[in-house]
Amino acid sequence: MSDLKLTVALTSVNGENMSRHDMLQWVNDMVQGQFKKIEELCSGSAYCQMMEMIFPNCINLKRVKMSAKLEHEYLHNLKLFQAAFNRLKLDKTVPIDRLIKGRFQDNFEFLQWFKKFFDSQAPGLENIKSLANAPVPKPIKPRGFVKADALLAKQMQHLELQPELENDEALKDMMEEQQMLCLKIDRAMEERDQCYKKLRLIEVLMVDMINNNQEVDLCKRFQSVLFKAMDGQEPIEENVEDPGVEVADPNEGLY
Repeated sequence: MSDLKLTVALTSVNGENMSRHDMLQWVNDMVQGQFKKIEELCSGSAYCQMMEMIFPNCINLKRVKMSAKLEHEYLHNLKLFQAAFNRLKLDKTVPIDRLIKGRFQDNFEFLQWFKKFFDSQAPGLENIKSLANAPVPKPIKPRGFVKADALLAKQMQHLELQPELENDEALKDMMEEQQMLCLKIDRAMEERDQCYKKLRLIEVLMVDMINNNQEVDLCKRFQSVLFKAMDGQEPIEENVEDPGVEVADPNEGLY
């Protein structure tokens, strides 16, 4: 730990100076942040993250308030940051009271110190971090293989969907046909009921006319047609005066 204490002491007076824009860009690159001003580093979240990079497990990042906006949240984060130095037995006092005020000069001076400390404790980590954050290029397939793969995949998909489509079409046709048959049956039943009502009215009218001795012969001929048995049905019995004598059909030849 003596080497670490010496390094902390030396970085307070040695190191290269960087512009505030370069320093801010360095912080954003290291923590993938979006800090726009040096004063925003007073939240302490960036320092906690970079300290954890140098000394893993020195800070529980789950306890860090990454979106700190208030002074008491800044104080919380900076105390975690100071505790990491104490845990590592590094003789460094973080100027918490000045940093949480959010003044440019105080925060910029401390950032300059921390940059030198970071470089001394983790040389090369900055370059590794930059490479890790760089976008990984996608492998490029030969165009011929891409077309062949795409065509094969499309054909396989079509073959998989074809039985389902055929089944769906057949089911759809069957349902449409069933619906049409139901409509026809309903229409036929309505027409049957209407015809029955009309014939019933005619029958009542003829009986009334026979009872009044009006066109009796003609009404009986109409009745014989109404009561005539259809093919395959039992004939309807009619009341005749002499059951032993066959009654000639008065309408023979008319139907």
